[in-house]
Amino acid sequence: MAGPGDVFERSMSINAKFLPRLQAAVEQNALLRIGWTGSGEEVPKDGEIGLCPAMPEGARIRALGKLGSWISSFGLGGSFDIEGEAGSFFGAYNKGSKLSATGYIGRCSGFMMQGGIITSGDGSGDDLGMFMNDGLIAVRGDVGQRIGNGMTGGIIVVQGDVGNDAGCGMKGGMIIIEGRCPTPPQGTLLRPLTSKELKEINGMIEIYNMNLGSDAFCLESNNSIEYHIDGSTVSSGDLSSIAITPMDEAPLIENHDVDTAALIHGADEDALPILLPLPILPFVPNGNVLSIESNSTGRLSHIQTQPFLVEEHPRPIDVLSLNIRSLATLPDYSSTVAGACIDFDSLPSMTDEELDGLLVIVRTLLNPESPLLACQGISRIQSLQKRSVYHNIQVAVSRIEDGTGVPEAATLPIIGRAVKTNLESSETTAALEFGFTCDAHDIIVARCAGAQFVITQPPVLESDDMEFWLQGLSIDMKRILRQLGLESIDQVQRAHLRALDYDTAAISGLRMVGYERPLPHWFAR
Repeated sequence: MAGPGDVFERSMSINAKFLPRLQAAVEQNALLRIGWTGSGEEVPKDGEIGLCPAMPEGARIRALGKLGSWISSFGLGGSFDIEGEAGSFFGAYNKGSKLSATGYIGRCSGFMMQGGIITSGDGSGDDLGMFMNDGLIAVRGDVGQRIGNGMTGGIIVVQGDVGNDAGCGMKGGMIIIEGRCPTPPQGTLLRPLTSKELKEINGMIEIYNMNLGSDAFCLESNNSIEYHIDGSTVSSGDLSSIAITPMDEAPLIENHDVDTAALIHGADEDALPILLPLPILPFVPNGNVLSIESNSTGRLSHIQTQPFLVEEHPRPIDVLSLNIRSLATLPDYSSTVAGACIDFDSLPSMTDEELDGLLVIVRTLLNPESPLLACQGISRIQSLQKRSVYHNIQVAVSRIEDGTGVPEAATLPIIGRAVKTNLESSETTAALEFGFTCDAHDIIVARCAGAQFVITQPPVLESDDMEFWLQGLSIDMKRILRQLGLESIDQVQRAHLRALDYDTAAISGLRMVGYERPLPHWFAR
């Protein structure tokens, strides 16, 4: 039986062979087939994931077998027809493709759908059409729970029974059901269809051999007032209560050259890594703010050489942030970025198979050897790091502001222990994302704790001010390293840190300044 690694490689191989042929097939109006030999013999697929992402207008693909998750996602047009089943996230982020499966389709099919059509001949799993904004989903057969979860537009038609919480959180669109439906949740209205609506819906679905009777009904939002209560909890501290102290090395003279760079290695040891001149990955939503005029000396500015984490309009040196919203733009920017960072906290929870499906898509659209990062709250650092190693993700980024309120100082032993347990014998490295603008002191403290680099927001989003901020970070970091007597940021250690007060020493396990060792309870068993 093929293992998950075999399925991943097999899926990557199919995409590598298939996608270059798509454009020629479009020009020739040719049908491409997956699951048949060149002579027409059936060889059904079994579990392949992430196949044929970002299908272009005019493409025609036919597949045979039981396919896995994230099949034909991000479609721009064309058609993808499956004689068989499709797994989770079938047609996710669809913008204009016509997708069909004769059999069952998995949970979250049509996730964040922006347009196009998805049909199923034998039912669907939970969360069908979750967060869809436009388009049509038509299913013959029973559907799981939370159909239309959070949808804002589009139409879902079901000839069959639906599970609990149908239409939960929906703000727009229509769910048409001919079958049994439990009492919908608060905020969702159940009403009969008008004769005009029934005629229009039947006109839309008759091409798929579906026809609704007069007992069909509609679920839609009742537009009730919603009260949003922000229950998030932010951290109660920062890193100002931690000192960076020298050890035995003599201080370096002024202007002694020191190295502040960090590397984000790719998926292959021969791949070109991302060079961070400073061990930070500043986050800005829009990469357009990073444009800066060349200076008169001809030297590159700090902004021009420092990679940033951006959601849209990245430069070739930048890392693309992939959250539930920005993931929709992946096909637009994938060929122009150095790497990508997947925000696990923003996306629905995924099984290992589902995550592999998404990774097949990301690696297919990016350079397959580009570095991948995964970001999740510090409270889930163990599972994040273990999954990152298992799925060959190069950096596991722990977000301190994850709603738990864990102080920054308390994250130092958390990340130190996790790195030693999960990453010490792997190629995956750790990083931290702070909820405040870091200075040179904060960056070095994080590096001492075991983070390869930090993600932080610039103090302002003006290019000149960000240039001044990066320049100041460079000067301050080099000054601190010279005071420590270190020629490279790679030489800093946890032993360079001291807690300046009792509370910080109590939660961080750092040596208490003056006491020069950790507080006694850190030695208790």
